[in-house]
Amino acid sequence: MAANYSMTAELLAAHGIRPSVAEIHGVLSGQICTGDTSPDLELCFDILDIQSDVDEVITNFLKMLAEDINTQLKSPDYAFHSLLPDDEEPLATRLVALSSWCDSFNIGFAGAWAKDDAAMAQETREVLKDFSRIALVNRADEDLDEKENEMNYIEVVEYARMAAITVYTQNIDFTPEVDLDEDLPTEHDIH
Repeated sequence: MAANYSMTAELLAAHGIRPSVAEIHGVLSGQICTGDTSPDLELCFDILDIQSDVDEVITNFLKMLAEDINTQLKSPDYAFHSLLPDDEEPLATRLVALSSWCDSFNIGFAGAWAKDDAAMAQETREVLKDFSRIALVNRADEDLDEKENEMNYIEVVEYARMAAITVYTQNIDFTPEVDLDEDLPTEHDIH
């Protein structure tokens, strides 16, 4: 599906949905990264304070968005990307969206994490802490020029992207597909 930030924002606004695209995408991504590949939309609605009687269009869109997130996260070519404003938007707008995405990822993850906290991998804990720090950023560093701020933003977006993929792979139960060759005997001696 590959959702577009501005088109998604227009769709949500047209249906009276208040949370931002980044917040919704972050919550869904966080839920999926717990290992639950079918996120709980009711939990998502509760977390984001969305009325549960939303139009079916929105519910179906969120299901498709969750499916897209899951597909991207499990893609062998690292296709996952946080749904953030386009590069043409002012850096301040993009920073706020990134901050919201990271905060919402943590909230979605915490809301859907069903295992004992001791089962959480150390690297997952570190990512969640990093996302908490990123969530506090709301403006560019005034001591840096525009180009440096832009480069820093790009690096943090890339870190968040790869960190989400890492958390997903740590928590998903991959069952590798085995290509069984029926011509081979089921028991054989190894010489």
